[in-house]
Amino acid sequence: MTAAIRVEHIGKSYGDVAVLDDVSVEIGDGEFFTLLGPSGSGKSTLLRIIAGLLAADSGEIVIGGESMAGRAAHTRELGVVFQSLALFPHLSVGDNVGFPLRMRRVGRREISQRVGRALDLVQLPDLRHRAVSELSGGQSQRVALARALVYEPRILLLDEPLSALDRRLRETMQLELTRIHRELGVTIVNVTHDQREALMISDRIAVMDKGRIVQCGRGTDLYTHPASTFVAGFLGDPLLLEGSVDGHGSLHSSGVTVTVDASVPMGKATAVMRPERLRLLAADGTPQCYDNRLDGRILFSAFDGQGIFYQVQLECGPTAAVHVPAGRSTTVHDVGDPVVVAWNAADVPIVTQA
Repeated sequence: MTAAIRVEHIGKSYGDVAVLDDVSVEIGDGEFFTLLGPSGSGKSTLLRIIAGLLAADSGEIVIGGESMAGRAAHTRELGVVFQSLALFPHLSVGDNVGFPLRMRRVGRREISQRVGRALDLVQLPDLRHRAVSELSGGQSQRVALARALVYEPRILLLDEPLSALDRRLRETMQLELTRIHRELGVTIVNVTHDQREALMISDRIAVMDKGRIVQCGRGTDLYTHPASTFVAGFLGDPLLLEGSVDGHGSLHSSGVTVTVDASVPMGKATAVMRPERLRLLAADGTPQCYDNRLDGRILFSAFDGQGIFYQVQLECGPTAAVHVPAGRSTTVHDVGDPVVVAWNAADVPIVTQA
């Protein structure tokens, strides 16, 4: 993989607070790369350092094989879209999109042509003369993208530009981003705290916590093989069953013993019980072939359009979330019903601790 961006040992502090702590990562040419983490994890700070809008205390940013040390933001040829969008309210859509080209003293005819191409790309070809104040939220997002892409940057940086949108519009814009990425082949670095968004649109994800990258890889790998309980808990809504593995294929946790894969080493470990990997059975004694069964009662149930989401109070203490997809079962459990939460050892990742 050819690196479009190399982040090398970046550190940044505000007073005694370390915002970034020796962060290093390579982002491939043409890759859709997401920095994912909770508020305060350092992801936006790292993006601003890459953009040249903030100076690092230590380390180096290398873009296209060239060190960015001492390079001003406007010389890095990067497109940037922020959460605030920062559109000029007194300018039309076309003038907003063409603004970066006017700052570069591009000729009027070429500006007109490139603005037209950029608006075509974001599927807003007929809004060139419309006032920004007349745009919907989704249209404003597209205009901001067009403005960032109009001078054909090699890298596009996105700092949570979709976070203010409602869920349906946000998902529509996520699909638009993947389409634009596919058409242009541009390298995209996206910042978000939305794990669903990160999993949907990214080639790779770097999960950040307390100023460090704690795991980096494809979304499927992070989800199925989390490197820590933090990553396991941040991706999805699992029950984390903590305990110790005895070396004979069993994990012991607060008075309950569950079967795990025989390859799991002895020592402290956490079972990552994700809602979609668990099965919900009626507590009627019907034989079922599962490695593990825990008794409980329904605390809550809700239909979410794709199935039924249950919260189950387990007799052993914790609460488990279980999602039953539409069509998997004709049984609907009511609040208070006794049930069994079941799963096979291979379906539940185990995070081991050194």
